Amino acid sequence: MAGRGVTAALAVLAAASTLVACGGGEAAGACSHAERTRAQFPAGHLLPGQPEPTYLSEPPTSGPHAVVVTVPTQVTEPLSRPLQVGLLELGLVLVQYRPADVGPEEVARLEALAGATLLVAPNADLPDPVVASAWLSLQRCQDVDTDAIARFAEDRASRAPGGHLDG
Repeated sequence: MAGRGVTAALAVLAAASTLVACGGGEAAGACSHAERTRAQFPAGHLLPGQPEPTYLSEPPTSGPHAVVVTVPTQVTEPLSRPLQVGLLELGLVLVQYRPADVGPEEVARLEALAGATLLVAPNADLPDPVVASAWLSLQRCQDVDTDAIARFAEDRASRAPGGHLDG
């Protein structure tokens, strides 16, 4: 009989530690581990009117890009891929979501993360419901996990060729 009590206690302990490790109220295991992507060359500036290149990842994390003059504070329309890479080159972390899969409450939770080094934008063409990107890094999420996304951003903000943003 004592063996059953110990087994039950261990099961409860394992479940509790899984909840703590995954952020509690967030969708457990919603995000993959961050993946390092290959650098794409050439990675120069695109001139206005030049065709969009083919990128090595979706969304892109390096390669030819638009010159960014002003960093937007809020984005309500999808960003072109060359602009995405231009923002990443500055050291921003970009969190994009598929509007068909992410409801208004989840979008509000993502937007609460936005700040000097993190930008949130819709993107109907994403391969996953939510994707966080930084220079040479991606994190794919099947659901909104603000804890995992915040850790990804904290670890990668301002780590890019032009990464000089103050967080």
